[in-house]
Amino acid sequence: MLCAITATGTAQERPLPNVEALRQRALQQTAATEKQRERYLCRVRTETTQLDGKGGTKKIDGDEREIFFVKARQITQTVAHDGKPLTGGDAKKEIERVKKQIKEAEEGKPSPFAVTPTEILRIVKLTNERRVVVAGRPTILFDAAGDPSAKANGMMERAVEAMQGTLAVDEETGRVQDTNVQGVRDVKLGGGLLANIHKGFLLHVVSAPRNDGVWLVQEVWGSGDARVGLFMHPSYRFHQVTEGCRLFDVNSESVESLEERH
Repeated sequence: MLCAITATGTAQERPLPNVEALRQRALQQTAATEKQRERYLCRVRTETTQLDGKGGTKKIDGDEREIFFVKARQITQTVAHDGKPLTGGDAKKEIERVKKQIKEAEEGKPSPFAVTPTEILRIVKLTNERRVVVAGRPTILFDAAGDPSAKANGMMERAVEAMQGTLAVDEETGRVQDTNVQGVRDVKLGGGLLANIHKGFLLHVVSAPRNDGVWLVQEVWGSGDARVGLFMHPSYRFHQVTEGCRLFDVNSESVESLEERH
């Protein structure tokens, strides 16, 4: 989670940067480095807890996944469930799903149900800026809330519009370091028939730079209650930790050899 200490001395005395100028620099930095993220494949571990109607634990699932990017779209492949590698038909279905994701990314189709720190940064209203120190780096911390004047298109952007919380931008690089928001009202698509995300959903994303300057997600927390189409997503909470990243090249040969990588 965000561990911030108020900056002192020279850093504290400097004027705070212009809010909109910093927002635009952050968006530009993200766009400029999206291609760099495609050089990496990261192994992540996710624990998802399904909750019953009283908030008690109903079921706990543990998954290991590999995450990489194709044309700015995150591609996720589950490689193990509850400590056991996927095999047989389950592994084949997952590989076909990943190939479909890659094909859609190459065609320029965004993920339909993904909320990213970049989308949050673009849509929310930023106020009450202050300078703090995170991991020894001067960081600008904002209060963030959905901006009714922002143009929200689609389910996920409308979900962002219903969020409020805090957002931290690394002052030197303009990269989003910490996003910690929650939903303050229900979000419905098609009057709730197509999708419904309930008030109270939470999302906390922490990113950090690698030695070559590429910023990657390190840890994610979340919880919520939603329905998308005919698929029910029961009340849940999850925690995702990045366990390691390595250089990786996504091309036709690597896609065809997905079965041999595990």
